[in-house]
Amino acid sequence: MEKRINSILVLLKITLSCVWLGAAAFLIMGELGVYANVAVDRNGQEAFVLNCVAICLTIIGVPLTLKFFKLCTTHSLRRMDNDEALDRYVLHSVIRNIVMMIIACMDVSVYYITANDLSGALCALIVVVISLFCYPNRKQLDEYLEKVNSDID
Repeated sequence: MEKRINSILVLLKITLSCVWLGAAAFLIMGELGVYANVAVDRNGQEAFVLNCVAICLTIIGVPLTLKFFKLCTTHSLRRMDNDEALDRYVLHSVIRNIVMMIIACMDVSVYYITANDLSGALCALIVVVISLFCYPNRKQLDEYLEKVNSDID
């Protein structure tokens, strides 16, 4: 079990670092001028719509992702053993990290497409900072398994 928990922690740390690397990759692409062909007028309607989409995705998507993770990892624990519970925890952690990476990459893209309007960058920064609070550690997994075992009794 100890070996499995350590491999799960490594997997979760890798997926979380993919969030940061994805945002950094989109940032590098923006600095290299990849988005220069699709840049829109800063004061145009397209920029307004893109900024609204980025802000709404960040404001709605990130809290919903975190709430979904909490709901999916706390309900129905009585019916699971430790292996099933760990599988479920890993699955929902990876889903949470993928959604956060998509939102962060979208926000960085909006920052460069809208001719460096700051709202996309701030939204991406919010996602990256919030993802820091999702960093997996052994204590979280132990508490989760304790909760699983206490619900079984």
